Amino acid sequence: MDGQRRAAYLAAYGLFEAVQGERHQAAVAALPDAIQEAKSQGWDDVAFVLAAAGTVHRLSRAGAPERIRAEADSLVARGEELGAPALLAIALGLRAIAWSVQGDSVRLLADASRAVALLDEDDQPAIDRCTGLVVAAAAFNTLQLWELVDELYTRAVDLELRCEVPVQAAAIAVNRVITRLEWALALLEQGDESGAQRRLAHAAEAVAAALTRPLPPLWRRDVEAGALVVDLLRGADPVTQQPMLSRLRRDLAAAEDIEILPLLDAATVLATWRHGDDDAATESARTLVGARSASSGARSFPFWVRALVLAGRRPTEAVDSQRDHAAMLGRLRWESRHAVLAAARAHIAAERRKDEHDELSVAVQTDPLTGLNNRRPFDAWLDRGPARARPSALLLVDLDDFKAVNDTFGHDIGDRVLRRVGRLLLDSVRPGDLAVRLGGDEFALLLEDEHLTLGAARERAADLLDALAAEPWSLIAGDAAVSASLGMAVDIAPRSLAEGHKVDPLSLYRAADTALYTAKRDGSRLVVAGDGKP
Repeated sequence: MDGQRRAAYLAAYGLFEAVQGERHQAAVAALPDAIQEAKSQGWDDVAFVLAAAGTVHRLSRAGAPERIRAEADSLVARGEELGAPALLAIALGLRAIAWSVQGDSVRLLADASRAVALLDEDDQPAIDRCTGLVVAAAAFNTLQLWELVDELYTRAVDLELRCEVPVQAAAIAVNRVITRLEWALALLEQGDESGAQRRLAHAAEAVAAALTRPLPPLWRRDVEAGALVVDLLRGADPVTQQPMLSRLRRDLAAAEDIEILPLLDAATVLATWRHGDDDAATESARTLVGARSASSGARSFPFWVRALVLAGRRPTEAVDSQRDHAAMLGRLRWESRHAVLAAARAHIAAERRKDEHDELSVAVQTDPLTGLNNRRPFDAWLDRGPARARPSALLLVDLDDFKAVNDTFGHDIGDRVLRRVGRLLLDSVRPGDLAVRLGGDEFALLLEDEHLTLGAARERAADLLDALAAEPWSLIAGDAAVSASLGMAVDIAPRSLAEGHKVDPLSLYRAADTALYTAKRDGSRLVVAGDGKP
């Protein structure tokens, strides 16, 4: 990646982070021009990151679910077209969060698990993989799978150290604070006070680590608010914390925070109630609202606090019954969380096995020297027998007197020549083509295209021979002369007779082989079966 493109790529990730901060409006306003510039330069990967930033902004601001889903679907399609696993993982992670907004846990697990498996590929840019892990973690966080989320953040931290610029360092630090805090709040809801206190201690450790980093102002206030939540739930008196509490509430409200502010308000009410000020706690409890962030794992905590406080110190028998029922549902939900965690790990393992199987399948069908297909897919085509097919052309290529290259320059030079021939063939293929090394110095190119004509097939063959002739072979093998002969057979039925017409692969192969024999015998560059013209 050249310097200008790299700078644009890093700037795109800067906007990816900025759209989540307090200056999000300016960052979002900059996206359309940045996307247009990236497209005009042909920087599809840069345009992708910028488009993803727009989706992240709408997710962090509780945008319209239908629009977010449509954007996420488009990003997944673009990620697949780019052929960049880590970018596709980012898109899948964003779509998984969008599924959470719609309450579709099955699709969320499928997309987020696929994203994690894709991020195992170590040859992808560290910044892409790190971002993908952060996004996937946010998706799993919506299901309260904090064990898995913490593992993903640990992987992200390791990758962040390999990035040119620490664009995800702040996000990882802040998210880790919020994740551990949400875990503690969920344990409080379950009545597990000791477990909650242990997690609050872990959250305090994450706060201390985050505050050592340079953070955007809003994110620093998020961490400070998280620290205050920890203190309040570990026994701090809200009255003594009032100056800081008022400042943080004001700043978070001004920034339209929808994630940490509801938790801070709820923690304040709970601490007030625990310190015996029932009237103030009751009054404030009535105003509590749930976290609206799409990636929040503690949306129910404010409602739990409101129900606890409004029930009073001596609840009626009816309220006690409702509380018992809610506790039973909470336990069932907690047990369900563990089942979902197991399912998520199983999903990820299945995706990894699928990737390993796909890699093995590719390896089995690939010639290790040239990177072309080996005979397996070609033999499968031969064995399929006559069948309805698109117009087809088979080109058989044989290097002329290649034995002399090996004998004169050695087999290592001969291998370099074969690798270069393979590269020229790969450069000539189009979607639907099959490029094959049949063995030794023999190659094949199968063309199957609904719009293929004899003239187009002949032109493709001539272009390939011209490319072979124009290659500077002297840079590889001194004064070696490398040339090739090509035999081609076609089966292109007239459109009026196309219905019901069947292409016989074996007949096509035999005709092309005969044409190749004629080309080598006569010294012709190209012979097309059936017309005898070079």
